[in-house]
Amino acid sequence: MLDAYIHTQDAPGLVDACLLLACQSKASDLHIEPQSHGWQIRQRVDGLLHPVAFLPPSLGKSMLVRVKLLAQLDIGEQRRPQDGSFQTTIKQNQLDIRCNILPGYMGEKLVMRIQNRNQQTLLLTDLGMSKIQLAVLQEYLQLPQGMLLVTGPTGAGKTITLYAALQSLLQPQRNVMSVEDPVELLMSGMHQVAPNAHIGVTFAEVLRALLRQDPDAIMLGELRDGESADMAIKAAQTGHLLLTSMHTNTALEAISRCFGLGIDLKGFSYCVQLVINQRLLRRLCDSCKRPLHKSQLAALRMPLWRAIEADYGGEFGVIAPAQAVGCEHCYGGYKGRFGVFELWQVADHQRPVIAQGDLPEVSALQNLNHQAMARVLAGHTSVHELKRVLA
Repeated sequence: MLDAYIHTQDAPGLVDACLLLACQSKASDLHIEPQSHGWQIRQRVDGLLHPVAFLPPSLGKSMLVRVKLLAQLDIGEQRRPQDGSFQTTIKQNQLDIRCNILPGYMGEKLVMRIQNRNQQTLLLTDLGMSKIQLAVLQEYLQLPQGMLLVTGPTGAGKTITLYAALQSLLQPQRNVMSVEDPVELLMSGMHQVAPNAHIGVTFAEVLRALLRQDPDAIMLGELRDGESADMAIKAAQTGHLLLTSMHTNTALEAISRCFGLGIDLKGFSYCVQLVINQRLLRRLCDSCKRPLHKSQLAALRMPLWRAIEADYGGEFGVIAPAQAVGCEHCYGGYKGRFGVFELWQVADHQRPVIAQGDLPEVSALQNLNHQAMARVLAGHTSVHELKRVLA
């Protein structure tokens, strides 16, 4: 697919061809990085990087210049990092591209984050939650005020969960707004604002102005500092439903994270309503996955496996554990991803404990490993993938 453009040294055509390949592969990122004898192109599919092509030095530089022009970056600047974005349509794929260029010893490395509006999963029912979890989330999204917090490490799918929640809130009688840095996916029916540090427009300043816009629901991309968090807490306490995210490994770690940011824990404790922690697991390819042999099943019958198997009620389908094989339709036996979740419904008796910065007792919280193991039982993913993501 790329060979013809590489042979003719066609940099504009190669950029479009790489973006089209990324769309067809459902890649989230495209890496173009300088090496000692040329440039390597890799794409991230389902969370892992895969090599695509190797370019001669002159073509790699031309490709970098082409992307700089599209993103309205300084083509003469080769010493400082640069950020930019552009929109394009390639064979009916509407793409929002975010670009970051980072100079290094070998030259400038380019990473493009690709958002394909035609492929985004923006329905709550498609995220991967169990029926009980989905019902809980939908119930909390109907609250007139309060904070819903989505947690997890980088690449866990937090942003898509927030967008899916916003999509469910978009109605003519609601004013839905967001503050994001940057805006990752353009959504019709809501007003999206990005702070601009170059002119001194901060998260807190944008959020302060946004509160004067008569919003019903607000999405704040991330709780990243005390000032913006305090504004978010005030919004959640004064008649607004606020959705936001935070980088933590568990739902309860959000308390420690807030303490580290210097956030008003008392205010946080009385506005937070629901905390979601999540991960993304690669889905076994339906075209080539194979059932596990009896010997493999026997080796996997650990205490957790037996406990999940005994309580499994068919939430995700019949029990049919499988293994990855690999074929022309997938990457190493996997194709696509789905989420696994744990939901913490903050109870009133837990709020005084949170206000003191302590971790409350949470007995009914379903562990991520339990839901992931249920997905293994149903043949949606493998034990290897579970260990890779959740170990």
